[in-house]
Amino acid sequence: MTSKKRFGISIPINVVNQLEKVVISTGKDRSSIVTKALEEYLHEDLHGEIEHPCSGIIVYFGELALSGIKGEELRALVKSLCTVKLSGGYVTVLFVEGSFKHITLLRESLSKEAKKAELTRYIPLYCSYRR
Repeated sequence: MTSKKRFGISIPINVVNQLEKVVISTGKDRSSIVTKALEEYLHEDLHGEIEHPCSGIIVYFGELALSGIKGEELRALVKSLCTVKLSGGYVTVLFVEGSFKHITLLRESLSKEAKKAELTRYIPLYCSYRR
C-alpha cells in the first residue's frame, strides 16, 4: 500500500459537479479519480524536467497539413499525421518523435496557430528516461 497525504484544495463548482457525475457513473471514489487525473496531467505536461528523447502524439483540434507547420526542425519531428472531419470540426493527430524540448516548441507553435492552448494536447507514449 502506498502512503497518502491529505490536503485541502479549492475547485470550481462546475468541475466539482462534473466530478460527482463521474463518481456516480463509475462507482469510483473522488480521491481515486482526482489521483488518476493528476497522474495524467503530470505525465503529459510536467514529465519534461530532464531533457530526453520522447515519442508521442499531439492531438490538434483543427485541419492541419505538414506544410502548415512553421520551421523545418519542427516539421522533422512529425513522423506521420492524420486529419479527420468530425461533426464538431477537424481533428489532426500528429505522431511525433524527438527531443522533448522540440516537441514542446511544436505544441506551443500549434497552440498559437489555433489561438487557444487547450486546442492541442500532447500524449507521451515512450520516453527514454522512463523504465
